[in-house]
Amino acid sequence: MMNVKRLLTTLCALTLVPTVLAQTPSPAMIEQFKSLPKAQQQALAKQYGIDLSSLTGASAPSTSELAQPGEPLMQVTSALEAESVFVVSEPTEKVTKVGIKRFGLDLFDALKVNFTPTDDAQIPADYRLGIGDELVIQYFGKENQELTLQISREGVINLPKLGPINVSGLSFSDATDLIKQRVSEQLLGVEAFVAMGGLRSINVFMAGEVNVPGAYSMNALTTVTQAIFQAGGISDIGSLRNVKVKRQGKTIETFDVYDLLMRGDTSADIRLQSGDVVFVPTYERLVKVHGEVKRPMEYEVTSKESLYDVLKMAGGFTSSALDSKIVHIQKRAGGELANAINVDTRDKVALSKLLNDGDELRVFSKSDALNNVVTLDGAVIRKGAYGWQAGMYLSDIVSDLRRDLAKNADLQYGLIIREKNTALDIEVIQFSPIELISHPQSNKDPVLQARDRILFLEYVKKGDDAEETRTAREEELEPVLNRLRLQADEQTAVQIASISGAVNASGEYPISSNTTLQDLVNAAGGLRDSAYLRSVELRRIKEQADGEIAVEYQNYDLVSQTRLDEVTIQSRDHVNVRTNKDWHPNDSIELTGEVRFPGTYMIEPGETMQHVIMRAGGLTPNAFAQGAVFTRKEIAEIEQTRAAEFADTIRRDFAASLLTEETVNTTYDEIARITQELQDFEGIGRLLIDLPRALSGDVNANIEIVDGDRLHIPKITNTVTVVGEVRKQGTHTYQADLTLDDYVFLGAGFTARADKGAIYIVKANGSVVIPEYNLSSFSSSDETLNPGDTIIVPVDAQHKESITLWRDITQIIYQSTVAIAAVARL
Repeated sequence: MMNVKRLLTTLCALTLVPTVLAQTPSPAMIEQFKSLPKAQQQALAKQYGIDLSSLTGASAPSTSELAQPGEPLMQVTSALEAESVFVVSEPTEKVTKVGIKRFGLDLFDALKVNFTPTDDAQIPADYRLGIGDELVIQYFGKENQELTLQISREGVINLPKLGPINVSGLSFSDATDLIKQRVSEQLLGVEAFVAMGGLRSINVFMAGEVNVPGAYSMNALTTVTQAIFQAGGISDIGSLRNVKVKRQGKTIETFDVYDLLMRGDTSADIRLQSGDVVFVPTYERLVKVHGEVKRPMEYEVTSKESLYDVLKMAGGFTSSALDSKIVHIQKRAGGELANAINVDTRDKVALSKLLNDGDELRVFSKSDALNNVVTLDGAVIRKGAYGWQAGMYLSDIVSDLRRDLAKNADLQYGLIIREKNTALDIEVIQFSPIELISHPQSNKDPVLQARDRILFLEYVKKGDDAEETRTAREEELEPVLNRLRLQADEQTAVQIASISGAVNASGEYPISSNTTLQDLVNAAGGLRDSAYLRSVELRRIKEQADGEIAVEYQNYDLVSQTRLDEVTIQSRDHVNVRTNKDWHPNDSIELTGEVRFPGTYMIEPGETMQHVIMRAGGLTPNAFAQGAVFTRKEIAEIEQTRAAEFADTIRRDFAASLLTEETVNTTYDEIARITQELQDFEGIGRLLIDLPRALSGDVNANIEIVDGDRLHIPKITNTVTVVGEVRKQGTHTYQADLTLDDYVFLGAGFTARADKGAIYIVKANGSVVIPEYNLSSFSSSDETLNPGDTIIVPVDAQHKESITLWRDITQIIYQSTVAIAAVARL
């Protein structure tokens, strides 16, 4: 039998806990299990939670797992097993069918509690000896001997030299005294020591709602709880409150598991006797308790237990419970809908109400709202709730910039959001953080009221990340603005105004009855340097006497006539701060190369190229004015856009030719390479200028400069460059008597792909000259080559049909190369 139990333990570990390392059952062990009677197999499998079909190879039986008539009942423990104890391991949750944990049911859970037999338990002094118990008697003194004697069917033990002694029915303590007395009286010089040996076994029948009912052989020290555990625990429908012990047909004890679990009372957990029946009836009433109690579970209640008793079973309320009111869901008979009853826990009569099976109690949590508090939020070091008392100033909470405010806090703009009525409508009070800290407990330091929310905003950055900061400011203010919109009605105008133009954070802002234009400007992060204050426009919407809506526009001269704090802002006002069109404080031009003082120069609107060169000290003696390279950002952007458009045109034309099934010799890969060249092209932005004429005062050549312009003056050069389809591209020393043909010859002549008739010259100032080609040479009347010129030999478009597009593409690339080469000559 013990081998079978070890087998089931191994199988249980393998089945229920896949990650546990357990002994694998051998074929012999499985065969031993199969040899057991069917009822015993089913009972063991049920006790350990094993699928019987997985062991026997048969499908799971569809009939009841109770023993069939004529089959023996399983004996779970041997007659020699001693007292059993509970060892509690890591808790596991046992959940009933309704989805909530039932209190006490997992006490006997085999997955949670290890039931381990032990044979060295201390024997109670009041233990009653019976037939089958063993006594170990040791003589010492004149005689030394150890005797193990079993109480016979007549209830006696036979001591050598002393004869029989009747001990059955005596307590272990009284029997010990009797034996010692007989030894000391009849054996002179000998004393006896008495101990318990093996305990007798008793037969107990486990009936009712236990998981494995049947007859069990147990040791004589077994109690009610130990017997229930050996029977696999109480089933889901079994009662924990009404476990009965029957002896000779009469109930001698009723055991309430809740007495043990809630009060530690084991007085009813009596030791069983042979022939006892432990009967577990079905439960009568289950009540569920939800919410803010210390132990929200399902509880079994008796017919005399009230709502108060159930709350006490649940451990009482938690600290966050709304303990003044709970909801009692009362089940009704006949399929009628349940009643929901509000129960005031201060009403003793209501708490004394008895409960029915299926009732529920719901205990709600308190609101998180606090009384007598103010809240700090936004750009502060310590956000959260602070205690409030009458007469408290804002400076009592925030009084130091370094200690209390975040580094990014706006020192000019903060808000107090205040509840103004029982409908929780709000009003907004604007304040200046730097003013309240500088002037505590003054009219600059607001007096707080209970439940005020103080919001500190981030300051508005200026520059590339200003937009991101404005967005964060809008997110902080949006809930406040939404609340102001929602509470507006026909009697109360929405307390919002807007501002745009030359301010750092355009947008909508909350206002109050005394908000000024200065307050609105502070809310928007202040004015930009480009603000034109001689004409600030205010748009105001007014309702006329006849109900029509009119729009008024007012302009304020905030320099000489009106101050910012003299203009009062009203609902839906919009302020437009105009931008000074001549304000370009950071406009500059970069001068490099042969100027006396190269560098970056700030410029003013309308300034000319001649003027800024004079500011830079003029040209050096080595300056090559004819080869000056002037670039402008806007032109570079246009060139890049045109190249991208050209790439799109090529792709569309190629796709159209495929759709119309035209003969196309250019492959997709070639088109991809061509268009990628164009997509990667970065415009140079070179603007052709005549710098010598500009410096001489010619107004047509002396252009106005704008922000981002670059002017490079190269050194005097004495070279001519040849690029393109020549065998050896390079730069050659300028010689006045050499012709274009001569320079091509210096480049080792044309390649096979050269288009001789399409050669052109890029002059030092960037202009293009196309010489005339006659048969095998250029005419002598062509433009004379000068120092700094570049000869470009393009690809012959007829060399290969598939690269016709390269004529235009190489022209773009070559001209860019010439401009870059001009700058590289520094």
